[in-house]
Amino acid sequence: MKKDVVVIGAGCAGMVAALEAQVQGAEVVIIDRGPIGIGSNSALSNGVFAGPTMHYSPEEYIRDTIQTGKEINCELLVRLMAKEAPHAFSLLRSLGIELVELARNYVIKSPCPELIPGVTLVRVLAERIKNLRGVDKLTGLYVTEILKNSGEVFGVRGFDRAGEDAVIYAPTVVLASGGAAAIYLRSDNQKGIMGQGYYLAAKAGLDLWDMEFVQFYPFVIAEPGLPSFLLYPPYPKEARLLDADGKDILKKYDIDNPNEAILTRRDEFSTVLFEECLRGPLYMDYRSVPDSAWERHPLSLLRRMKFDFRSKLFAVSPAAHFFIGGVRIDEEGQTSLPGLFACGEVAWGLHGANRMGGNALTECIVFGRIAGRNAAKYAFIHHRSSSNLGRLSEGLSRHRSSNQRMLGELRRRIREIAWRYAGVVRSEREMREGLTKLTDLEMELKTIVPQTVSERRLWWDLTSAVF
Repeated sequence: MKKDVVVIGAGCAGMVAALEAQVQGAEVVIIDRGPIGIGSNSALSNGVFAGPTMHYSPEEYIRDTIQTGKEINCELLVRLMAKEAPHAFSLLRSLGIELVELARNYVIKSPCPELIPGVTLVRVLAERIKNLRGVDKLTGLYVTEILKNSGEVFGVRGFDRAGEDAVIYAPTVVLASGGAAAIYLRSDNQKGIMGQGYYLAAKAGLDLWDMEFVQFYPFVIAEPGLPSFLLYPPYPKEARLLDADGKDILKKYDIDNPNEAILTRRDEFSTVLFEECLRGPLYMDYRSVPDSAWERHPLSLLRRMKFDFRSKLFAVSPAAHFFIGGVRIDEEGQTSLPGLFACGEVAWGLHGANRMGGNALTECIVFGRIAGRNAAKYAFIHHRSSSNLGRLSEGLSRHRSSNQRMLGELRRRIREIAWRYAGVVRSEREMREGLTKLTDLEMELKTIVPQTVSERRLWWDLTSAVF
């Protein structure tokens, strides 16, 4: 298959990039190992977009983003996002997404209170992609390599649901594959988000920047038997956070407004709660929340779970939420590898050392548009002939033999190592110890050769995670 633009990843950033590249006249293929949109972290989002509003000037937004990032953000990218955010929000509205403007951000209004706002977002984008001529959709394709020819992008290589090797040739690739938070024992991400995009970029010769900066979310359900579901803000004023002795943790640390703390001091808040968890479990108490609140978002999302949140305490914990570092891009969304663009969580620079709440989705829309637009323009200028296709197709191989249980055990150990030695609170000694353990585990992984497609996918997931 030959295309102008290949988009890797079908979350919010990838779908917007594909839409924008198609608008420019490019022939596009968007590929994902799972379903378009719904299998991404975008689908799990609370539908909040940070950005300038009528009461929140661009300069105030830029100031707060940089302050939250401990002033090591790439200011050029921050200013670019402030400038382009209004156009991005207009795009969403033109697609039929209802955005409500608040004091310092915008929120998606879902048609149903029990529907995660992120699901509303990705469904609208996926429906537009589905009916768009010039954009092919390939699901179930697992990308293992970004192809290069004479120092420039030439396509991608991977395998499909049947285990058949596949090559797509294109002069440009947009990397929109998300982060890696699922490598941690506690995470609110989709379980397959294990750093595949970082691995592809590094394998192609790119440097990864500031990968030590991982954002943890303070409140994720940790009750045994329940999924690691993020407790979406805003939190009701009647809610209390208790330790095992019933003491109010928020009062202990003089945190009057947990919603504000999550927006601007998420890292410090998570650190406090993590250290409390080392002393014993933490419990969220919603028993005093009035019945009317359960009919509205976000508490309405909990009604589908088989647990009585209204009358029972339930365990919570910080969890890995977002990777701050990644692939360096310029103001056109291009990386240092000619023809390779990146957008969304896989890209570095916007957030500094810590991400301000609401900037993840804004980043996806703004830089998805930028990457898609410029990838299309690059493709038209650097169109490749097909004379080298046969040569580049050589050497594709099949993996054989292995054991699903062994790979599952390695995945469990990776998650435990990440949480124990590179979690919310770290030290140099512990991180070095964790690296030693990870090196040993990586050697074990290299001895395993998968025999089924599912094992092959998991093997590549783990290879990305330990890289």
